[in-house]
Amino acid sequence: MILGTVTSIFKWYAKRNDNYNSPIIPGMRRTKASERARERILSDDEIRLVWTKATGTFGDMVKMLLLTAQRREKVASMKWEDVSVDGTWLVKNGVKREKGTGGELVLPSMAVDILRSRPRLNSNPYVFAGRGDGYFIGWGKAKAALDAATGMTGWTLHDCRKTARSLMSRASVHPDIAERVLGHVQQGVLGTYDRHAYKEEKREALRMLAGLVESILRNDADKKARRLRG
Repeated sequence: MILGTVTSIFKWYAKRNDNYNSPIIPGMRRTKASERARERILSDDEIRLVWTKATGTFGDMVKMLLLTAQRREKVASMKWEDVSVDGTWLVKNGVKREKGTGGELVLPSMAVDILRSRPRLNSNPYVFAGRGDGYFIGWGKAKAALDAATGMTGWTLHDCRKTARSLMSRASVHPDIAERVLGHVQQGVLGTYDRHAYKEEKREALRMLAGLVESILRNDADKKARRLRG
């Protein structure tokens, strides 16, 4: 952003002074815009570290991000009424222009256990309650505290979503199903004509994701993968 602003200033002056040569040359930008998409996902060691150090309301939300692959706003705004007795979470769309959501997700037991451990307040409808009758919004301060506790840098909460998606691939979840768990809208003819809800398929995908997370926390994920390949 700064380089772009400085470049514009130098270009403006160069057009008005024939003897001026801008010090900015092509290639100074470290990456092209198309190459700056974040590729960060959490390693197994980082997952264990985050899981151990993430506590309280914020910690439970971080764990839910890893176990459901949903956007942080969807996890934060989860209401008790959105979760059925059997652990099915209806991830709602807020507005028409919003990207797709995971829809009906049958949560794995690890996620259900987190929800059951949450205090339920009569004055607040949200699972991850904040002040008053709203949901938790103190992401920045809580994330900074988690970074201090773990010593980790250079990662964002959205990286949990990408990590969960990558873990699903690692757990051999079919890419089409993994994308549906994330709520990515299917394109073309498939998105137009395939109206199947994929509830059971997404249930199995989340079960496999949770199973891999559990193996990572036990530090035997590689052993499990070798057994599956064998």
